[in-house]
Amino acid sequence: MYEPIRTKSVHSTMAGTSDFPHRSREEELDIQLAGHLSALLAVTDELRAQAPSADLDAAADRLVAQVCRLRGGTPLRATPGADHGDPVALHRRAHALAGR
Repeated sequence: MYEPIRTKSVHSTMAGTSDFPHRSREEELDIQLAGHLSALLAVTDELRAQAPSADLDAAADRLVAQVCRLRGGTPLRATPGADHGDPVALHRRAHALAGR
């Protein structure tokens, strides 16, 4: 009545039958952490553009080093000179990102 299946299923759930690589939980967490640190770096760059500070420069350098360590590449940086908004709101945003 029914025609038999002739090809291997692409939805195979059996362990070890997958042909594509999977990332480990540690790799996934590193990717997520690098994303959060990159977002924090962008806010730090916005704050640095509004109120230059040696402390913010040092913090940005440490963030860049950590993102490079986690992802192996240089992160994108916010472009200075644009209107970045209220500094108080940026500080709140930075604290929220750091809390992640």
